[in-house]
Amino acid sequence: MMSVIDYCLDRSSSVLLLFVAGAALGLIVRCRPATRIILGLAAIAVAACVHISIRSGFEWIVSAIERPSAPGLLLLIIFAFTTVTGRSFDRSAEYRFGTGALVVAGLILYPGATGILNYDTYVLGYSGYLLPLALAALLAYAIYRRYLFILAALDIGIAGFLLSAGRSLNLWDYVIDPVAWFLAIGAWIAILVLFLFRKATARSPVPA
Repeated sequence: MMSVIDYCLDRSSSVLLLFVAGAALGLIVRCRPATRIILGLAAIAVAACVHISIRSGFEWIVSAIERPSAPGLLLLIIFAFTTVTGRSFDRSAEYRFGTGALVVAGLILYPGATGILNYDTYVLGYSGYLLPLALAALLAYAIYRRYLFILAALDIGIAGFLLSAGRSLNLWDYVIDPVAWFLAIGAWIAILVLFLFRKATARSPVPA
């Protein structure tokens, strides 16, 4: 049973990313939601059928992308839902807070983990109290603001770490991943662009 779950989780990021890419194409050309779903599934099928050397393009993507964290998987699902329905979550306080928290967490983690900084913050996920205390503060704020999706994603990630449900022994890997970080950055770029666009539209004079 666990092997099946591991197999699905290892490929979930690749499946959802390909689906989002295909569905986003349909969103750009203003196709109907059903057509966007078909385009998303077609992107997955094409990646699975096109072979590079001895492996399919899909397997190459799987090997390049890590298993998603619980918040990362939730964000991928939200992106998939958005590209199919065309609904924007930029005005949702929970969405802004969740993606903002991922951006900040990535800025704390990845510069040190990639050697840009002298101190590797990745080690905080193995021991110590800083990362658990930060997550406790996030959980407390999510409970206070009733951010149920953020609360569920963090709880699942922390539970996975405590139960050693994944291959990693580092707490960071259960609450953030590189794909989630880049998606969160993209989400905040979109939020700022939409905010500036609405502000400019509101200020423009209405023709008589």
